[in-house]
Amino acid sequence: MIKKLFIVYFFLISYSSKAQEGHIDVKYFASTSDYTNKVISDEIVTVRLRDKSDTFIKVKKLLDKKTGKRSKKAGFPWAIQYDSLTYFNLRYCKEYLSPETFLKSDLNGKYIAIFLDKSAQKNINNQKNYYGGGLQGLLISESVKLGESWISESGDTSKILIVNTQKLDLNNIRGYKNAQWRLLTKKSINEILGLTLSKEEIKQLTTEKVKTLIINKNKVG
Repeated sequence: MIKKLFIVYFFLISYSSKAQEGHIDVKYFASTSDYTNKVISDEIVTVRLRDKSDTFIKVKKLLDKKTGKRSKKAGFPWAIQYDSLTYFNLRYCKEYLSPETFLKSDLNGKYIAIFLDKSAQKNINNQKNYYGGGLQGLLISESVKLGESWISESGDTSKILIVNTQKLDLNNIRGYKNAQWRLLTKKSINEILGLTLSKEEIKQLTTEKVKTLIINKNKVG
């Protein structure tokens, strides 16, 4: 009986591993300008997956469909499109660097924003190294004190990644000009969104109020 259970368990692990390391076909936006001008790639490339969910795609390699080798043309795209949805490359994020981890956005416009709850933060390999258990809770608590996290009206914490698609301040090795993703904090919100909020006003901001601010900025353009 134990032997049979072990075989079933091994089969499920193997199946899960193969599913995670599968392949999907995508198109891509080579640069921020291509994205804002809706210039998507002519070619379809095959993604060798590291991991995938409804909100993110982790890429091992982008492969040329004809040769099966790494696509030189695709390089390190600013975004990819899969199943009519766009996912953005955290290679181009200043404070939350995670090359070839592509995330789906929550708000779109001049400012694109991604809201990361605790679960989403765990799924991203990043230079800040979030750990599990009690230490993770401590780090999240400290990040709130430092102004890196926002608290919702229901008391949940999240981080907000944001990019101004009109601010092309990154130089790609291929000569592309790209916009840089930033971590929206209490310290950087005025600078990033062009606001003049006082410290007291910023202190009173909830996640929902920040979302409204971004939506309103996008309406202005």
